[in-house]
Amino acid sequence: MTFRVLGPLALTRGDDSIVLQPSKVSCMLATLLVHPNEVVDTGHLQNAIWGDDQPLAAKAALQTCAMRLRKLFGRHGLGTSSIETVPGGYRFVASGETLDLVRFRELAAAADAEPRPDRRLELLDGALQLWSGPLLANVPSEWLHRDVAPRLDEERLTVLRRLCELKIDQGMAAATVVQLWDATRRRPGDESLAELHIEALYRAGRQSDALAEFHRIKSFLADELGLDPGSRLKKIELSILKGEPRPEVRQETAAAAVPKVRPVITFIGRDSVAAEIAGRLSRDTGPVVLTGMSGIGKTALARHIATTFREHFPGGQKTLGMRAADGSARVFGEIVGELASWRTWTDSRRGLLILDDVVGVQQAIAVVSAAAARRDAVLVTSQHGLSGVMARFGGRIVRVSGLARDESVRLLAILLGPDRVDADPAAADELADVCGDLPLALRIAAARIQTRDTGLAEFVAWLRENPTSRLSLPGDPDMTLTARFERVVSRLSPVLADAARRLAGAEADIDGQAAVGLLRSVPESAEHLLDQLADASLVEEFGGRYRVPRLIRSYLRSMHDERQSTPQVGVVLSTPGMETP
Repeated sequence: MTFRVLGPLALTRGDDSIVLQPSKVSCMLATLLVHPNEVVDTGHLQNAIWGDDQPLAAKAALQTCAMRLRKLFGRHGLGTSSIETVPGGYRFVASGETLDLVRFRELAAAADAEPRPDRRLELLDGALQLWSGPLLANVPSEWLHRDVAPRLDEERLTVLRRLCELKIDQGMAAATVVQLWDATRRRPGDESLAELHIEALYRAGRQSDALAEFHRIKSFLADELGLDPGSRLKKIELSILKGEPRPEVRQETAAAAVPKVRPVITFIGRDSVAAEIAGRLSRDTGPVVLTGMSGIGKTALARHIATTFREHFPGGQKTLGMRAADGSARVFGEIVGELASWRTWTDSRRGLLILDDVVGVQQAIAVVSAAAARRDAVLVTSQHGLSGVMARFGGRIVRVSGLARDESVRLLAILLGPDRVDADPAAADELADVCGDLPLALRIAAARIQTRDTGLAEFVAWLRENPTSRLSLPGDPDMTLTARFERVVSRLSPVLADAARRLAGAEADIDGQAAVGLLRSVPESAEHLLDQLADASLVEEFGGRYRVPRLIRSYLRSMHDERQSTPQVGVVLSTPGMETP
């Protein structure tokens, strides 16, 4: 379990995160976390929790907060030994593995000691990636936001300056422009940030934008502070106006700091498949398509391949999301623009391009064709089989299935803690079965168990009554099975959606003749519908027989029942996925 303070206060395990609700307990925890391994005296804690509105028995109230904090730890399977009661106050014992702030400082310190520029870039960039949104936004402490948050933000800006200075020095000025634009708008009077922004724009060949940025900071200093720009800013302006040559790009170092895909923290199994796919991609045998039902782990497998076999792709790795925010296909011109920036970033060495969540064959063909010019390896994830891609470019289609049962149990042990799984292995095995060995379902189930005081066996019994509806995290559609499946079915034609609901009525695997009866169709039409549903990963085909995956079958049946009981088409009677044990 990792505590996060470089953003909203949260507890995380792997890819799962629990954002704590605003409370006096969260104020106490945040205060201890932002002073890791230090004694925080009771006066500071009381100021952080109550501010000027101190209770009459402040010491007793603080002890009550500490007791509730330890209970919170217990509910999430954490030991209470990390919180120490010491003379005069409390101390939180933390390491880089348990607290993001400690890890941030470790990476920044390691960058100071690292002689290689490319490695320094990785360390500094890794430190900044730990920050995620407004600092302690869910902690209602005026004292923390006034006296502590600005100091932490200054630490972040120091690392940002060092990173941008290094990138500019190594010929990657264009890669710093967006970060520096954001930083200068947050700190409009910061001359050092403005200097870096102007220099980055100038070295990137954007002379007019560099001059415009100089006039912005000049006007701000004059209007708000009554000051003139410093000598360094004036010197940079003069260099731009005189058209002095920009420093040469150090190509060999810029190439070394190639972009990389973020690793998957808790990836389990599929090692042989990953190695085979990486081997194919490195041999340039054409694109590889990972296909399978929603939640099966296609994107995680792609990222695992990119990071585990990074040496096969010395030009770096890039992920292109293929859907817009509303779920529709992204505009091709927008994708090409992002692809163009990837080409200018990387050197001539072969890289890996991941096309994530491709909508259909035509979109895949267009983007793979554009990527083929650079001879980068292409790894595609999609709910659809995309056989047209293989027909045109060669390569291979890999259908991703659920985890093996022992892998599912191992994943639960990582997410819940081995002690909890070892205490009731039969219940853990049964939970994996109810979840259909689907990685997404297992993660959702583990998150629900951690947020509730319930045993494994009790939770499994409750979950089995209505698995698709109860495998949900309220307020998070991406971690809600019904919302995921609903998006999939809503993209089908009405005829296909109706066919899927009819097939879900079968209690066992069916052959082609049984499918004809369920679909009330002729054999040719039934075969066509089955092919389309198999391509959309809603039906599994094996040896001339067909099966609707269990969780999808449960969802489709619930849809059918709801339609049968709904008096008016299009009226939603309830919101699924919001039940609690």
